[in-house]
Amino acid sequence: MITMTAILRPVDLLRSSPVLGQNPRRHYEHTRLFTGQMFVVIPGLGAVLVTEKRHSYLFDIVGDDQAAVDRRVATLEAVVREKTNGEKVRFLLEKASQIPVPFR
Repeated sequence: MITMTAILRPVDLLRSSPVLGQNPRRHYEHTRLFTGQMFVVIPGLGAVLVTEKRHSYLFDIVGDDQAAVDRRVATLEAVVREKTNGEKVRFLLEKASQIPVPFR
């Protein structure tokens, strides 16, 4: 399994809204794991681990191979951009060194 972390930040930190964190809770089946962390099931994408940080959100995505992870990341970007109502966001992708516990 391969794990990628998509770090999502509003472009304008001073005007950032909580819409990024509210959308998964409002629109998708989710389970709170810890404070600031939830397991979200997004149709067409599957399960994603979302971690809320002070000025960013981390989306951990797993797949059987790099091609599967790349497709899931592209789907995540499309879903986020659709749900943020025009708020400008920045994606940064990092390859995770280990698979997050909820995916094991």
